[in-house]
Amino acid sequence: MSPPASKAPGSLVTRLSRALVLWVSGLWLMTALGTTWYVRTEVNDVYDSALSESAWRLLDLVNHELAEHGAGLVLGNAPPQRSSDFPLHIEPHHLIYQITSPDGTLLLRSNDAPDQVLAPDVRYGFTEQGDWRVFSLTHPDSQARIHVADARGHRRHTQIDIVLSLMLPLLGLLPVLALMIRHITRRELASVATLADQIRERSDRNLSPLSSAGLPAELLLITERSNHLLQRLAGALDTERALAANAAHELRTPLATTQLRLQGLQDLIGQQPDAVLRQELQKAQDALAQLSRRAEKLLQMSRAESGATLAREPVALSPLAAAVAQEFWLDPAMMDRLQLQVPEHGDAVALGDADALAIVLRNLLENAVRYAPHGPIVLRVALPARLSVSDQGPGMAPDRQAELLQRHQQGHADPGTPAPTAGARHPPQPGYGLGLSIVSTIVERQGGQISLHSPAPGRAAGPNPGLEVRLDLPPAPPPSAPSHGAPA
Repeated sequence: MSPPASKAPGSLVTRLSRALVLWVSGLWLMTALGTTWYVRTEVNDVYDSALSESAWRLLDLVNHELAEHGAGLVLGNAPPQRSSDFPLHIEPHHLIYQITSPDGTLLLRSNDAPDQVLAPDVRYGFTEQGDWRVFSLTHPDSQARIHVADARGHRRHTQIDIVLSLMLPLLGLLPVLALMIRHITRRELASVATLADQIRERSDRNLSPLSSAGLPAELLLITERSNHLLQRLAGALDTERALAANAAHELRTPLATTQLRLQGLQDLIGQQPDAVLRQELQKAQDALAQLSRRAEKLLQMSRAESGATLAREPVALSPLAAAVAQEFWLDPAMMDRLQLQVPEHGDAVALGDADALAIVLRNLLENAVRYAPHGPIVLRVALPARLSVSDQGPGMAPDRQAELLQRHQQGHADPGTPAPTAGARHPPQPGYGLGLSIVSTIVERQGGQISLHSPAPGRAAGPNPGLEVRLDLPPAPPPSAPSHGAPA
């Protein structure tokens, strides 16, 4: 059963447009709610002010009538209804009033006011009476009361009309705003498509830097990181090509030599004494050993510069150095030359890969043996996590030390004085310019630092100042103390 197809990701333009439209709509809704609350408050204030002002004006007229006709005089029924051709364009049924005597008798009311007194027990202030908002006022002298009211439904309709008149045009503009947001987003993100086209054009034949012209600040950072990646890819491809070229160059000569030796040995069989045959056979074996060592160096370089994961585990450096030194002590000539020095107190423990660090030490010792064919070689372990190899050879000028850490750079050893390698019975040929480069690459990937010192510590400048290669590795954290529970 085939797995379900994954959903295709949406475009950035669509996602941004949708997010912006939703946010704008949310803000519009919050604005509408705030506007509704504000309009409701203002409309109530305006209508309450109108009720209060109308009551005060009518109260003076009522008091005048009562003063002339007496408190018991009923002023009459409601005034006649306004004609439809009233000159002011005002609805007549929004505002009503009632006038009562001090004992609560209804004296006068507007045409559309109810027969019952709206607020018989209220002398002053606003009250809610059913569907009416009532303002009551009592004259201080005659104690006549006036109740002015307007319909609460009318207030609600007024509020709704104002809110709709404000919000409906904005609501109608939302679709237009959504289209404008999408258009602007697509136009502004066109630079992303331009950058994507540039990246699509890059290949192993075209690793030129990406152009950042006209890009916004956010894409400038992506362009910078991408150019850094392209630069590293170009370096990796150069390394691969150089390694292949170096392998072809370095392996061609020993292969040809081995082939010639074997052909010559085949021609000598039956024609030369056994001693001559053994000598030629030994030369062929030496050529094969040289070929094996060069292939091993190339494999080490390939592993050091590949993406292979190196372990990050505590490595005790003293046992590691002793194990590597033991390999070299298999050669009797190295028994007196190679010296191992370890801390008397404490353990030097680094955080790294034991196998990779062993390769580092072998390469350093091989270089020391090759370029310093005479004198002692010291392999030293120091606290907290330092390894160093020093010799008494010709040393290295300061301007050559940085070059020596690069691939295919060799020191100036005398080809006529090769030295033995680990466990080998016969001396190797001059170096291939890979040893210190392998060391530098592995140490950097382990998080350490490599430094060259010439003259070597304890030696003065002269014909043989010596060279010390020092490796400072990241120390392993101390083991955490076991926790003990409280005694019962």
